[in-house]
Amino acid sequence: MLIAVRVLLFPFLVKTQKVDFTNFAKEIQKFEDYTDSLSIVEAYKKQNEHFDYNNSDKSFAEIKLKPFPFNPNDLQLEQWKEIGLTEKQAKTIINYRTKGGKFYKKEDFKKMFCITSEEYDILEPYIIIPQKDNKNLTTIKYETKAKPLFVVEINTADTNDLQEIKGIGPSFARRIAKYRDLLGGFIKKEQLMEVFGMDSTRYNQIQASFTINASNVQKININKASIQDLKKHPYFDYYLAKSIVTYRTKNGDYKSVSDIKKANLIYDDFYDRVSPYLTVN
Repeated sequence: MLIAVRVLLFPFLVKTQKVDFTNFAKEIQKFEDYTDSLSIVEAYKKQNEHFDYNNSDKSFAEIKLKPFPFNPNDLQLEQWKEIGLTEKQAKTIINYRTKGGKFYKKEDFKKMFCITSEEYDILEPYIIIPQKDNKNLTTIKYETKAKPLFVVEINTADTNDLQEIKGIGPSFARRIAKYRDLLGGFIKKEQLMEVFGMDSTRYNQIQASFTINASNVQKININKASIQDLKKHPYFDYYLAKSIVTYRTKNGDYKSVSDIKKANLIYDDFYDRVSPYLTVN
């Protein structure tokens, strides 16, 4: 009987303790943030065959940042975020300035602990810090010759040549060379905008460093190429390639490149874009 009474009274005698789930919730959030970041990275890897696994920090920084010319002494929170920095990074830089910190030269920005060396390498070409003359000091100014612009022929340059151009790192040099090889060569500078990750800011910075010799372009013989051969070119899809091969099979060899306009699906804009890469010989 005594045991039965104890069993009945047990829930009223034991003090209910509240469980603090705060830390547990934080761990869940960390895990979710981590898996989200993984999904973003994996998606990028699938889309970008040029991802540099041997220098992943550099590749991640290139994904994250979208730089434009800036003075680190003036930029505000939203502008830092437009460049691609996190809010925490931006606030760290702004707090540094609020406490009297100032960037006198580009290298000073590299000392910010919140900026990785990979991020600095990408941002460095875009940093602009106006230099003011100190009127209280007697200075001697020497005339110096401007460093000549480094110029390469884009269709024959290797990745080492491309990296000599300010604004192009190892990863971007490989992307340009890879796309050039897929095209068979560049016909005009504007095609650089078709390279993965290229934006107008970077293009405007580097385009003057390139010349183009169209005679170096590799052409496809449309009287011999298979559907698979044509599909390897970035401007072709399966149906356009099939249309050209089908017309040739039914009507014999093409007499001129312009004859592909007689094939189904070949529209004027496509012809204008792809014709410099085709030949009948």
